[in-house]
Amino acid sequence: MQKVARFNSFYREPAQVAAEISKPIYVQIQEYLAEQILSGKLPPDSRISSERDLSDELEVSRMTIRKALTELVNEGLLERRHGSGTYVARPKVTYESGDLIHYMETMRARNIATGSQLLEFGQVPASRRLAEKLGVEIGHSLYRIVILRFANHVPVTLERNYFPCSRCQGLEEFDLEKTSISDLLSKAYGVKVSRINQTIEAVAASDDVADQLRVGDGFPLLMISQIMIDRETGDPVEYSQDFLRSDYARIHAEVNLE
Repeated sequence: MQKVARFNSFYREPAQVAAEISKPIYVQIQEYLAEQILSGKLPPDSRISSERDLSDELEVSRMTIRKALTELVNEGLLERRHGSGTYVARPKVTYESGDLIHYMETMRARNIATGSQLLEFGQVPASRRLAEKLGVEIGHSLYRIVILRFANHVPVTLERNYFPCSRCQGLEEFDLEKTSISDLLSKAYGVKVSRINQTIEAVAASDDVADQLRVGDGFPLLMISQIMIDRETGDPVEYSQDFLRSDYARIHAEVNLE
């Protein structure tokens, strides 16, 4: 324990060392590494020393080291890469629940370089599932738009958007890589969205999604399904599925119970 206390004394004020000694050893190691990460001394993608090396360096058991590293993995500060080791996790973009509606504006406000690539644009007949989501008849013509969004040149979000053609005629005339979908609905078609039904779930990347997001097959993603509702008519005007890379994104929601 004293070995770890001396280790901690390099980054704690002397008056704090006594309090540190009373903590479990794995917590002392966990907090030290967390501070190294959050201060930038251990930058993203830095490889952490092996459990054996850390065990020898700090003169504690490998089980203690493993517990400290596991806690940091659970916190999202570290990530384990199969066959390679443990690394400092890349910082994630925290999205508020409505941020994806104004994706480009949200990223720019955080000084994150944005980019978009239109992967697919066309018309498809509404399947039973899409017809139910959009409140149209099965077979009704829908626009299908697939857009890849980038943050700091990394593909982080894949959007699949569906619109009834009858509500958004001439959609092909717009530059969809540079235009926000929500702004387009509002300014070009006069749609005022009153509410959005949103579902968030964890999914594994399928082959095509994995290729587009440049991750491995089965990579963990966040899938956000959204239905936008027109204020005046009460009808759905868009259904979308957004696939977010879990290593770059997390969702924040604030619940007011007053």
